[in-house]
Amino acid sequence: MAKSRILIAILCTGVFCFAQSINTSNKSVSVKVKGLPAQYTSLRIDTLSRCIQNLPDAASLTAATEGRTEYLKRINGTEKNEYVKIWNASVQLTYQWKYKLHYLLMPQGGLEAQAPIFHEAEGTMPFSESISGDPQEGDFFAFSSPRRYYFDSQNAAQNSAVKRAKQRISELKGLECPK
Repeated sequence: MAKSRILIAILCTGVFCFAQSINTSNKSVSVKVKGLPAQYTSLRIDTLSRCIQNLPDAASLTAATEGRTEYLKRINGTEKNEYVKIWNASVQLTYQWKYKLHYLLMPQGGLEAQAPIFHEAEGTMPFSESISGDPQEGDFFAFSSPRRYYFDSQNAAQNSAVKRAKQRISELKGLECPK
């Protein structure tokens, strides 16, 4: 009787977990957890909390630039076609996510082998994203259909990339861990 109640509860939980994993806005995923005893497998992981631990300082951002020469047609809407040096810039943002997970471990051999276990884990995970300058803020354009914008100076490309990186940092400020 007790085994059947546990089995029914686990099956209902499993159906609920499966139904939840179909929803794309859910914070749950099914994964294997390394370092577990061989008789267990992970069924569901829920994110209890997640925040950014160390967001970079916006004042210390620098952009890496890259220049290349390209043949452009109809520069600035004229009939002028020539080789022009164009610039790109990007800022690498690196920070850490701090997380706390709650997961359900199910026995591999069935409920007769062992009872399921609820377990919590927490840790940090490094994250990096590259923010590039927006060519729409560029100094000139070429081609007529479609019109494409470019940076013709290294400084303009760097300023655009740093501006966009500062904007991204301000978006992430709301996700910082409480201090």
